[in-house]
Amino acid sequence: MQYLNTQQFSSYVSEKKKLGDAFLLFVTDDFKRLTEYQFIGARAMVFVLKGTMEIFINGKEYVLSENNYSDILDGMLFRFGEISADAEAYCVFTTKSFMLEALQGVIPGRDNYLVRILSNPVMDFSGSRGMTRLDMLLKMLSGAVSDTSHKYRADMVRLYFKGLVLELSNLMSYLDKESPDFHKIGKRELLIANFVDLVWKHLTETREVSFYAKELCVTHKHLSRVVKEVTGKTPHEIIAGETLAMAAQLLQNNSFLVQQVADILHFSDQAAFSKFFKKYVGMSPAEYRKVYFDTPPDTV
Repeated sequence: MQYLNTQQFSSYVSEKKKLGDAFLLFVTDDFKRLTEYQFIGARAMVFVLKGTMEIFINGKEYVLSENNYSDILDGMLFRFGEISADAEAYCVFTTKSFMLEALQGVIPGRDNYLVRILSNPVMDFSGSRGMTRLDMLLKMLSGAVSDTSHKYRADMVRLYFKGLVLELSNLMSYLDKESPDFHKIGKRELLIANFVDLVWKHLTETREVSFYAKELCVTHKHLSRVVKEVTGKTPHEIIAGETLAMAAQLLQNNSFLVQQVADILHFSDQAAFSKFFKKYVGMSPAEYRKVYFDTPPDTV
């Protein structure tokens, strides 16, 4: 099974399903092919409007059913499982840069959104207002992506994507009022949000949990306990996930030697980096490159 990030996966995808290498859109019939791969370093937005579909995120199985949405962050490892015969589903792969460009400075979201996604990446919009508009926007977005002859195709894709994100934010606002899973951000959630933000900023400098605890003015023990209780993951697991995502992105650039990638990610040497990478991906960085740069892609 292959492991890909968004940019790598784009080379496997037909022009009618993507806009450059930063935005890919798949519909129900594509999901059987998607089960052939695992993804790391990919931001994915998965919508199930009818039926059911399995997703495995960081080794844990989730079953999405009607009106469910899953937001998968870059640092998560995931793959698709079985999809029911009656399913209607969409999946968007994108990047932070594309999202910022499309949203044009409008960044909607909930105060505790990051914590919510880390602890449970699946949301249920059943009974929520706006599902009809969400369905319509997904169909319009799919149509815009597939129409490669449209003079304003790129602008239309960004416009409909912005509308989709704004509609999602509206649905989440409704959940915030109705669902016990959403609540006012507290000290523990704030601690975790600040922890993840620090990891993104200092990942290339250190992966030591003690460093992040010190920066947050808490003990190593306290940080580990809070992160585990709220997200179900240890601080080390979160750091490892982000490191893996960045490693995959760096390895897609053939101008970097494996040793240089190890240096950028602050590993003691290439052997330590290779051991880390193989633990999570099942192959060495060199093997990873050989498979994904020497194997001709099959178009999805």
